[in-house]
Amino acid sequence: MLRLTGKGFWEQLQDSPTLLWLGPRLGLDTEQGVELLCLLGVLLSFGALILEPLRDSLVFLGLWILYLSLYQVGQVFLYFQWDSLLLEAGFLGVLVAPLHLLKWRSTAWRAHDGVTFWLVRWLLFRLMFASGVVKLTSRCPTWWGLTALTYHYETQCIPTPAAWFAHQLPVWFQKLSVVATYAIEIAIPALFFVPVRRLRLFAFYCQILLQVLIVLTGNYNFFNLLTVTLCFSLLDDDHIRGRKKAGAAWPPRLLTVLTVLAELGTYGLLFYWTACHFGLKANWEKKLIDSKTAFTYHEFIQWLKMVTLPLAGFGLLSLLWEILQAGYR
Repeated sequence: MLRLTGKGFWEQLQDSPTLLWLGPRLGLDTEQGVELLCLLGVLLSFGALILEPLRDSLVFLGLWILYLSLYQVGQVFLYFQWDSLLLEAGFLGVLVAPLHLLKWRSTAWRAHDGVTFWLVRWLLFRLMFASGVVKLTSRCPTWWGLTALTYHYETQCIPTPAAWFAHQLPVWFQKLSVVATYAIEIAIPALFFVPVRRLRLFAFYCQILLQVLIVLTGNYNFFNLLTVTLCFSLLDDDHIRGRKKAGAAWPPRLLTVLTVLAELGTYGLLFYWTACHFGLKANWEKKLIDSKTAFTYHEFIQWLKMVTLPLAGFGLLSLLWEILQAGYR
């Protein structure tokens, strides 16, 4: 990957942007350069973890450059989904983090910028929605037959001890778990951008539940931990700090009533959508819930074409709202 071609340093950097081109200038071979970048990344990230002043935009920029340098030469060892996700999330971290290392005097704490935080939420939406859609567009018979989890726990790369117990669950429960995965990954991400706070909290806890269950039954490196971190973009400061909202006045205002109706309508629509498209039926004799995919591949592709543009437009409206709020503040 780093063979010498007679090009100048800047030309090499344009062809493959990595700090490892500096190795020969520092008297290091490629292996030593890789170890040096890893060591610098570990020290810098650990420093940011324990020291608040190092949680700075410049520090995250340095970490992003270090990981990008390794990614450029890592080939198949670093070409996993979570590596590209870390690079994209890391770049957004540069925009979200405060910039105070260059300031001579300490400044008062200010709330995060809602626009850059929206970009984190948009990354989370694309990740979850695509994760659900790709299961069906792959045409894998186990995902379409809702039987994927009857194989998953024993065929994944690094199962945990809890995966053995998950594998023993009855088939009807495994199929219902696949249905729940589709609902969490395809339907619920649209709630990331709604203005109703409780719906966003509902979406947050659904995503956290899914990621925790994955962590308990399989080892996917830092993928799920990073996804959980992105999920925190759905929360507000009051929820994180445990501050309760003031009680609603009585009689309730029209806006409060409309909000409650919107919440109940959303939950009902979500349940109805899931029950219809996956044929959920309670079997009282066998004490189980039957489920099956009640749509075809062609119907799913047509639905996907129909909703993709409106979802992008919905996200754009949400971004414009954040921009207007930021301008007003």
